Amino acid sequence: MIARAERRPRRGGFTMVEAIATIVVLAVLGSVTSGIILQAVDGYTEASTQAQLHAEMSIALDRAVRELRKIPLDSGAGGIAPDVDDLSPTSVDWEGDYHLGLTGGDLLMTINGGAQRVLMSDVSAFGVSAFDESNAALGATLSGAACDPIRRLELTLTASRHGVTATVRTRVYLRSTMEGAA
Repeated sequence: MIARAERRPRRGGFTMVEAIATIVVLAVLGSVTSGIILQAVDGYTEASTQAQLHAEMSIALDRAVRELRKIPLDSGAGGIAPDVDDLSPTSVDWEGDYHLGLTGGDLLMTINGGAQRVLMSDVSAFGVSAFDESNAALGATLSGAACDPIRRLELTLTASRHGVTATVRTRVYLRSTMEGAA
């Protein structure tokens, strides 16, 4: 009879090389996945900040537009002229008691000689441009009777927060100067 070789029972485990290879593959997959997740979170954060800036700027400009549309006619002018006192590239004054302009990083509005109200913070730039009846741009700085031809104002607001910058622009038609306005 032939003697059979004794068989040792086989153990069901991993070799050291297999374990290290598995750990390396899992580490690579983990780092790639974490990079994708971090990129998605950064994109979401930036989009969220952008949306918040746009919402705040829209609210601030809506408030300013409401007041600017109410600018009455200048009773001392010979014809149709808005009661705008001064206009500069960064501010507008009307009726002697109203002001809209940038101070520091805040867009401020004074209504009827009252306290200044902050319409928006984190503002990096604010611009005001004036246009006449034919939509031609008027001078950057106007004062007194030079403000009489103003029919429209363009407001440009730029704000920055957490590395995100947004700009919003709107045009305001002065209702009192429109044809047929009482």
